[in-house]
Amino acid sequence: MKKQSIYLLMLTAILLTACNQDAPKYIIGVSQCSVDIWRNWQNAEMKTEANFHEGIELRFADANSDSEVQSKQIDSLVASGIDLLIVTPNQLSTSSPAIDRAYDKGIPVIVFGRKTESRKYTAFVSANNYEMGHTMGEYIALRLGGKGSIIEIQGPKGSKPSEERYNGFHVAIASYPDIKVAAEIQGDWTEQVAYEGVKNWEGDLNSIDAVFGYNDRSALGARKAYKERGARMPLLCGIDALPGPDGGIHKVRDGMLDASYIYPTHGDQLIRLAVAILDGEHFPKETMLTSALVTHDNALALQLGSDEVVRLTHNLNDLQALANGYTKQIATQHTVWVLSGICAALLLLSIVLAVLYFRRAR
Repeated sequence: MKKQSIYLLMLTAILLTACNQDAPKYIIGVSQCSVDIWRNWQNAEMKTEANFHEGIELRFADANSDSEVQSKQIDSLVASGIDLLIVTPNQLSTSSPAIDRAYDKGIPVIVFGRKTESRKYTAFVSANNYEMGHTMGEYIALRLGGKGSIIEIQGPKGSKPSEERYNGFHVAIASYPDIKVAAEIQGDWTEQVAYEGVKNWEGDLNSIDAVFGYNDRSALGARKAYKERGARMPLLCGIDALPGPDGGIHKVRDGMLDASYIYPTHGDQLIRLAVAILDGEHFPKETMLTSALVTHDNALALQLGSDEVVRLTHNLNDLQALANGYTKQIATQHTVWVLSGICAALLLLSIVLAVLYFRRAR
C-alpha cells in the first residue's frame, strides 16, 4: 500500500509539472532615465523586436529624470534576475556606480546615449550629439545669411547629450562672427519648461531671428511662448524628428518647426544586439547611429516613410496580441485536459488501491 501511495504522488507531481508554462529564455531589463515621447517610441520598438525572438521577456523601469531613483531601479532589476541590462544613464556621476555593480556581477550591460565614467559596459550605442549640434548650427547660420540673434534652449545641467550638442553648435556658429547668442535658457527636455523660459525672458523676442531647442519639445515650447506674447515668429529648430503624428517630422512638414534632426531611437537594434550578446555571437563594442537633417524639402518624403513604419508596427503588434490570445486559449485548454487527466488518473488509482485493500482484507 505504501508503494502504491508513492506511485500516486509521483504521478501527480509529473502531471502538475506539465501544467507549468515554459520560463523565458532571456530576461532583459531596460532602465530609462525618463519618460517622454522619444523614450516611449524606443520602448515600443524594443517590444516589437522582442516579438521576433522566442522566449524574450522585457522588464522596464523609468527614473523620471532622478538619478538616485534610477540607481535603485537598476539594483532592483539586477536583484529580480535579469540576464542583460539596457540602460540610458540620467547623470553619469550618480548612475554609473549602479551600472558598475550590475557589470561586476557578470550581467552584460548595453549603455545607450552616454558612456559610464568607468567604461564598465559590454556594448555602447549612441548617435553623434556633437554632429547634431554642429549641423544645426551650420543650418541656422546659412538660413540667417550669416548674421542674426539666437536663443538656445538647452537640456538639463550635467546632461552629456546636451553638452555635446552645445559644443557642436558653438563650434559651428563661431565661424560666423555676426551671429550672436542672445540667451541661453536652461531647459529639461520638456515643452513646459522651455515655454516658461522663453515667456519669462526679459529681452525683446522680436529681436530674435532663430530659436534652437536642443530637442523638438523645447522648440515647440518656444513657439507657444512666442504666440502668447504676440511676437514675430523666428526660425524654429529642434532635434529628435520622431515619426508619428506628434513627432518632429510631422511638425516640420506642417510648418510648426523649420527644421529638426533625426535622433534615432533604434530600440529594435538594441534588442538584436542584446540577443547576439546573450547567444554568444560576435557583436560590435561600440555603435554610432547615423542620422539626418529634416527640413521642408525632405519632410514629406520622410513622413511618408515613417508613417508606413508606424502602420506596419501597429499591425504587427495587433497580430502579436491576437497570437498571444490564441496561445493563452490553447494553454487554458491544455491545462483543462491535463487536470482532467489527473482526475482520471487519481480516480483509476483510487479504484486500484481500493480493490487491493479489499483483497488483502479478506
